[in-house]
Amino acid sequence: MANNAIARADFLEAEHCFRKLAEAKPKDAYFQASLGQALCWLRRKKEGVSHLMQAAKLLERQANKSRDPKFLVDLSAQLMHWGEVGMGEKLARLAVAMAPNSPSVLNNLVLCLTRVNRNADALPLSQKVCRLIPEHPGCNIVLAMLEAQLVNTEQALTRLNSVIEQDLDPEQTARAWLEKAVILDKSAAYDDAYFAMIKAGEMHAALSPYTPAQRELIFDTLERNRAGFDRNLLNQWPVQNLTDDELPVPVFLLGFLRSGTTLTEQVLGTHPQIIATDESSIIHEVTVELEKMSQISGDHAKALSALKVSQIKPLRQFYWRRMREEYGEEVMSRQLVDKNALNTIELGVISVIFPEAKIIFALRDPRDVCLSCFMQSFSPSPATANMTSLPNIARQYSEVMGYWLALRDRMQPKFLELRYEDTVSNFEVTFRQVFAFIGVDWHESVSKFHERAKGRYISTPSFAAVSKPVYNSAIQRWLNYEPHFEAIQPQL
Repeated sequence: MANNAIARADFLEAEHCFRKLAEAKPKDAYFQASLGQALCWLRRKKEGVSHLMQAAKLLERQANKSRDPKFLVDLSAQLMHWGEVGMGEKLARLAVAMAPNSPSVLNNLVLCLTRVNRNADALPLSQKVCRLIPEHPGCNIVLAMLEAQLVNTEQALTRLNSVIEQDLDPEQTARAWLEKAVILDKSAAYDDAYFAMIKAGEMHAALSPYTPAQRELIFDTLERNRAGFDRNLLNQWPVQNLTDDELPVPVFLLGFLRSGTTLTEQVLGTHPQIIATDESSIIHEVTVELEKMSQISGDHAKALSALKVSQIKPLRQFYWRRMREEYGEEVMSRQLVDKNALNTIELGVISVIFPEAKIIFALRDPRDVCLSCFMQSFSPSPATANMTSLPNIARQYSEVMGYWLALRDRMQPKFLELRYEDTVSNFEVTFRQVFAFIGVDWHESVSKFHERAKGRYISTPSFAAVSKPVYNSAIQRWLNYEPHFEAIQPQL
C-alpha cells in the first residue's frame, strides 16, 4: 500500500503507511528511510532527515549482517542530497566494503567525494570505475574533470573527445561538450572553448523538455509582475499594519543566476548569528498558498490585490512555520538569510507580504554573468530553459534586471546592492557593510568561509568555487570572448 502511494505521488498516504510500519518495527531501517523520504517529499525536511539518519545509524550497526549494498547506496545518495555529508560518505564506504568491484557502488562514493571537493580521494576510485566500465560516458566525464584538475588537461580532453565521438547518450554528449569548454577556457583556447559552448548549448536546447511557448513563460510572468506590482500595491499595507505579529525580520538574498549569491550565502552563513539557506523553496510554497487563498492562479499581483490584511498575516505565519520545519526553532532567534536567486521573480510577493524585510541584491558585470551561465549546465526548469545561448541568456538577464529596477524604488523593504567585483577586490570592507545592513557585528570567522564550505553539500553549480578563498580570475572573463558580445551588448 505504501509503495503504491509513492507510485501515484500520494506522499501524505505514503507517510501515513510508513509511519505505521516504522512504529511497528522501529529497528527496520527500510521503514525508517522510507518514512524519512516521504516526509522530505512533503517538504518537512528536518523531520524527514531525522528518520533518514535513524535509518543510516541502524544500517551502520547492522552492516555485518546486511549484504545489500544497493540500499546503502540509495540511502547514501539521499543523505548527500539533503546535506548530511558525513553519514552519506560513511554509508557509501560501507557499500564499497561489501561490493568493492561494483561500478555503481564505487561511482556513488566518487560522487560523494567530488560533491564536497575531495577530488584527490575521488581520482583513484574514478579510475577504477572506468576500468570496470570503460565505455560509460557519465563515468568518463567525471574522470575527465578530475584528470583536468589533478593529472593533465590533454588526457582529460582525449577522454571527453572519445565520449563525444561515441555519442552513446545525447545528454552525456552535451555534458562532455560543456566540460570540454571549461577545460579549453582554462587553457586559454578561447575560440575552441566557445565552439564547444555552442555545441553544448545546441544539444541542451534540442533535449529540453520545454516547448518554445513554455520558454516564453518566464518573460510573460516578468511582464505581468512588472505591471501588476505598482506603487499602490507595493505600499498597500504599511509595515506597522503587518508587523504586530512580532515575527522575525527576514533577509532575502536575490539576484540573477551566477551573480555571486552562493558566495554571499556561504560568507553570511559562517557568521554564528546567521542562518543562511541554500536555495530555499519556501517563497514558492507561499505563492502556492496565495493562489489557494485567493482562488487566482498565475497572477500574483492580482491575487494579492484581492486579499485583506487579515489574509496576508496567515501567509507570513505559513512562511515562518515552514522555516521552523526546515531549519528548526533556532531560525526564530538567529537572523535568517533566505537565499534563492530564482526568488527574484517573486520580488513583488516578497515586498508586499514582508514590507519590513531587508533585501540583499547581488550584482555582477552582466557580460560575466551571461558567460558564466552559458558555461553551466542547469537542471531543466522554466526559469533555466533559456540558458542555452548567449542571446537568450542576455534577454532573460535584461528582463529580470528591468523588473528589479522597476520595483526597487517603489517597494517598502530596504535593500542593499552587493557587487561581486567589490567582494573580490575588498572583501572585508564590503562584507562589513553587508553585516551592518543586516544588523549584526562583524565576526572574524567569515574570512574563512571557504573552510566551512569544503565539507558542506552545496546545491548550486558554484559548489567547487566557494570552497576556495575569494579569487579574481572570474572577473572580466568575458573579454576573452568579446566579439561574441557585440550583438547582445545593447541589452546588457
